[in-house]
Amino acid sequence: IIVGWKTRLFAFLLAGFTLIAGIIFHNQFSDPNELNHFMKNLSIVGGFLYLVKFGAGELSLDNRKSRNR
Repeated sequence: IIVGWKTRLFAFLLAGFTLIAGIIFHNQFSDPNELNHFMKNLSIVGGFLYLVKFGAGELSLDNRKSRNR
């Protein structure tokens, strides 16, 4: 994701992984600490979904490949 190669695919996969990990490991919502960690994971999923929707930007390898075509 950092270099922008296949950003949308890897962001989608990482969003799914992060959501599943949050549900499995931080599911004790009565504990404020666990709820905080779950909400953190949910925020990270939101960031990954933003990348899925809008891509990596102008400096990414994906963008350079599409300009060269």
